[in-house]
Amino acid sequence: MIAEAASELFLERGYQATSIVDITRRAGVARSSFFNYFGAKADVLWSGLDARLGAVEVVLEDPAMSVTDALLGLMAGFAPDALALAITNAGAMGLQADLERDRALRQARLQRAVATRLRRDGDGVLAAEVDAAALAAAVLAAVWVWADRAAPSASLDAVVAEALVIARRA
Repeated sequence: MIAEAASELFLERGYQATSIVDITRRAGVARSSFFNYFGAKADVLWSGLDARLGAVEVVLEDPAMSVTDALLGLMAGFAPDALALAITNAGAMGLQADLERDRALRQARLQRAVATRLRRDGDGVLAAEVDAAALAAAVLAAVWVWADRAAPSASLDAVVAEALVIARRA
């Protein structure tokens, strides 16, 4: 409900012109309710992906799970959400720069987790960092391409799988 209200307001007024008070008023909840779910306005957009990044960080700790399978599992069943809406409407919402900055932060977070795992699996530092950078970039690029397709039949799992193949070839 809060994410829906925020998305509507971002489309109507723009991201920068929308305050947390505006969002809570539209959603019909108290300001404290907003902070029960989100730490900041940007978290409305990123909460779904952030939860999945947290899960993949845990999965990468399991030596029985391959890095590729962990990354494929990251997006399994992911449905269009506030982030996908923001990606496809970044211009209208006025948040291109914010999305780019926040995308880079998530990509770096995923890269760190993958590099740590690859080093633990015996890769050298440089190889682990390069491979992790390619894989993390592939996952985030897949999210962007998937959101831009905006087709109900578009499967994020398939786009991520394709991106990981491309990253592994590079």
